[in-house]
Amino acid sequence: MKNIFTKTNAEIPRLISVVLDQGLMSIITLLTTIVLVRTYDKIDYADLVLLFSIALFVLGFQSSIISKPYAISLNDFNMDSDKGYFQFNLNLKLLFTILLCLFFPLFYFLSFEIWNGKRFLFFLLYLVSHSSYFFVRETLLSERKTKQNLIYGLVCSIALGTLLFFIFFLKIQRIEIFLGIASVIYLSTTIIYLINNSKRRKIIWKQYLSYWKVNWKVGKWLLGANFLFHISSNIYPWFLLYLSSKDNIAIFAVLMSVAGLISPVLTALSSYLLPIFVKKNNNYDDVRSLTTKWQIVFGSMAFLLIIIGYVLGQNIVSLLFGVQYNDLGLLIVYPFIYQAINIFFQPNKIALNAIKRTDVGFYILIPRSIIAVVLGYFLISNYGLYGVFYTMLIENLFYQLIYYFIYRRIFAQ
Repeated sequence: MKNIFTKTNAEIPRLISVVLDQGLMSIITLLTTIVLVRTYDKIDYADLVLLFSIALFVLGFQSSIISKPYAISLNDFNMDSDKGYFQFNLNLKLLFTILLCLFFPLFYFLSFEIWNGKRFLFFLLYLVSHSSYFFVRETLLSERKTKQNLIYGLVCSIALGTLLFFIFFLKIQRIEIFLGIASVIYLSTTIIYLINNSKRRKIIWKQYLSYWKVNWKVGKWLLGANFLFHISSNIYPWFLLYLSSKDNIAIFAVLMSVAGLISPVLTALSSYLLPIFVKKNNNYDDVRSLTTKWQIVFGSMAFLLIIIGYVLGQNIVSLLFGVQYNDLGLLIVYPFIYQAINIFFQPNKIALNAIKRTDVGFYILIPRSIIAVVLGYFLISNYGLYGVFYTMLIENLFYQLIYYFIYRRIFAQ
């Protein structure tokens, strides 16, 4: 711990930048939920929850095949070739965006009851701009440009905060206005980044093929794992849609948004730590030592989150979202426990990704997804919203414990 937090450690400024940036994002994420819940009726908000679920799926798909392989493999290239690798990933992102535009009509048809051409276009615009903005963020963190990332995040957070202020106080109840302006904010930030960083570089076909093989080598496991992860973790709003009601979708989203306040910090710390672990990946003892040190930090965060959920959870929900979410009982505590489990085991996952064992998560997610679907259908059918959290705790604990045992077996060799 002394080595991590010493004042002379050159990593401290980078870490502070990441924490500040993600702290801002956490605040904006929470404010977004508060404002939208208090402004829109439960039906419209439930539609937004479904849209956000699709956005997370798209972002995970993009991260699996573009951003995370870039972070893991960038250290393998020299100064000249990594410029070509960067250009390749920009072009791959462009192709990804085109495919998103082609396939989104199917997503919309399966997810929303009534066809609305205007709303469809705003939903698509939001998905494209959201995924583009987070591509920029993940690229900057992969290159350890934490200061630049903080600047982009600060500008975007202030703009989104201003938008939420006007929506709340002017009682603007058209969700298209929120989606349209938020999309402009995300796209403007992305365009500024591309102007400052995108320098055309000619890459011959063989180079494209070799770069794709680099991405695919680790990305195929991340891609499969991401698909299975969304089945196991993001299927619940869809189960509630078909087995319960949109009101329960709104309650579920409110609970997960409060407990998930720390999720952006967790994501940023993981992105920040991955390059550090990668630099040590030739020495398993060094990786194991790093994992142990950071396990203390993440474990403390997990314990604190559970205490906050138990003591203050209901008060926080009532204060932020109003009396319509009072008296939720034990439902308040469950999402905090779920997030704490994710936090505690995060260093083990980072360590395995650093040594390019991205296949581990894929294989474990197969039984986890089966548990989520089969057990989730049974429990939600019988226990409604409580059944969601019963299923989430069971499948997540199973997944994380298996991940931990595999980590111990690999690094004990």
